[in-house]
Amino acid sequence: MITNQKIEVDKVYYSRFSKTLQFNVVANSDAIRTLEDIVGRTDMTMEEIAEEMGNLLQKVLIQDYSRGGMRIKY
Repeated sequence: MITNQKIEVDKVYYSRFSKTLQFNVVANSDAIRTLEDIVGRTDMTMEEIAEEMGNLLQKVLIQDYSRGGMRIKY
């Protein structure tokens, strides 16, 4: 088990016009290896790794939202 993962976020920008949030994500080599373990591949390019991290972020947002973050609609 890899235990020294470090992921940082910086250069945050929110566009009120398009209502989008942009930010840079910095992941250390342990975080990259953890991602490779999750997807079961060690031959990915850095672009593929970045895409998989984005996919994981999207999955986690949906998972956490459905676990209790859902707004109550009356």
